[in-house]
Amino acid sequence: MFDVGMVEMFVIVVLAIIVVGPRDLPKLLRSIGRFVSKVRSMGQEFQTTLKQMSDEIELEEVTRKLNEVGNIPLDESDTAPDIRTDPDIKDEPDIKTDAEDHGADEK
Repeated sequence: MFDVGMVEMFVIVVLAIIVVGPRDLPKLLRSIGRFVSKVRSMGQEFQTTLKQMSDEIELEEVTRKLNEVGNIPLDESDTAPDIRTDPDIKDEPDIKTDAEDHGADEK
């Protein structure tokens, strides 16, 4: 992670013993350990929160697309889907038979 070798680690330990002292070194190491643990837990909590938000946004987007495709009402008060008929469309299609088609061409 930090790319620290054995020699560098030895130098750090010797400096810590000189600066902090042998009596207070265990307390300092415990404090550092607790701090690192808190930072890790906060990072994990942050990642979990971001993932939940991402999942909720994705779920809302999928739900919206399904509602658009299926024309499903979003409110529970609307029980019937919103189906609109086009006034230009007739109930029965205007179908011509071959005989009618040929007769119209000859006239």
